[in-house]
Amino acid sequence: MLILQANVIITILDSFSKRVQQYNKRFGVNKSYEAIRIAPETKVCLVIPCYDEDPQATLKSLGNCENPGHTEVVLVFNHGKNADEGIKRKHEQQAKFFNNFRLDNDIEVKAIRAFDLPPKHAGVGLARKIGMDVVLNAFESIGYDGLLICLDADCTVSANYLLSMKKAERSGVNGCSIYFEHPLENLSSQKCINIGLYEIFLRAYVQALRFSHYSNAFHTVGSSMGVRSSVYAKIGGMNRRKAGEDFYFLHKLIPQGAFHDLTECTVFPSSRISYRVPFGTGRAMSEMANGIKDFKSFYNNQTFKDLQNFNVSVEDIYSVNKDIPKTVKAFLQHGNLYSEWEDLKLRSTNTKQFVRNFNFWWDGFKVLKYVHFVRDHFYPNQSVLEVTSKLFGQNFTNTKDCLDHLRMLDQSSIRTTQL
Repeated sequence: MLILQANVIITILDSFSKRVQQYNKRFGVNKSYEAIRIAPETKVCLVIPCYDEDPQATLKSLGNCENPGHTEVVLVFNHGKNADEGIKRKHEQQAKFFNNFRLDNDIEVKAIRAFDLPPKHAGVGLARKIGMDVVLNAFESIGYDGLLICLDADCTVSANYLLSMKKAERSGVNGCSIYFEHPLENLSSQKCINIGLYEIFLRAYVQALRFSHYSNAFHTVGSSMGVRSSVYAKIGGMNRRKAGEDFYFLHKLIPQGAFHDLTECTVFPSSRISYRVPFGTGRAMSEMANGIKDFKSFYNNQTFKDLQNFNVSVEDIYSVNKDIPKTVKAFLQHGNLYSEWEDLKLRSTNTKQFVRNFNFWWDGFKVLKYVHFVRDHFYPNQSVLEVTSKLFGQNFTNTKDCLDHLRMLDQSSIRTTQL
């Protein structure tokens, strides 16, 4: 029996090693970044990209967590070739200072120098990819299929954060979306309103998709996500997008199954204004401050009722040729996706296979494009308080009550995807 168990473990580790090697050949970062050594007992590794930031507050927050053991932190100091010389000097100094640094709870921190990146690709996506690729190979070197956790250098975390990450790793998750809240304290009244509206938008969208029975409805926030190393390699790793890298990455990961909401701990992303990326929290805050964007309106609730009708009927659409809702049919025809839809049915030999294929095909990007198409051609936006009141059976008269309710819905989630 012991020999059999040992052979099974060797086979699993062999498979993990081969998958990492295949990944490196096809998708690994072109430049050979210096390998890092992690302790042989490491099970969880946090990857934190840093661009012209001081990660002290984030590291202090992590250092205030109880040390669960088997955890390390990797900072990825990154900049493009065309970066300001002052930023380059700052990153060099930080990389020296924080390499082999120890937090107050004795967790070790390592630094990666991702310097002089091609300007075309330099950004948060490539920085995450470099860090995650390096850590993937570090896990392969110790023969353990560990958990990669993404955090940002302007975040803080709740005191039980590291314990929750260790618990998630031990439970065998393939990936996770971690509960988050933007801090509202110490903000001007207008900034507080703006970040509240933006967070309502994020939460209302995910909850509206869940109302519509969309199976892959999870938050896609780069500072609040995690992935199993072998699954990271399987799906081709992180992309190099300068923004939205988290959305595209997670919508490859979520359909793999065993993807969980982790809601017992909290990440607190910064509410700061930023112009570095074309969208995201920082850009949304800057555009609201300048009157460019308004998050007081939201997608029409009928959009999600039509989507619900489609999502709950896919089996009947396949097996008894039930009609597709008119908005979905118009979207498929407008987006030249109808042939893909017909092909999806043809290459599925039974209902179970069709539903599985459908869940991979009907990804988050298609659903978002559908929602935008319906907004532009069928149902105009409504007040966010009106939509959320109708969808969730409440009567919201102010943004605080709406945000509190949506946070409660998210925090009480126990959602997970199945294979």
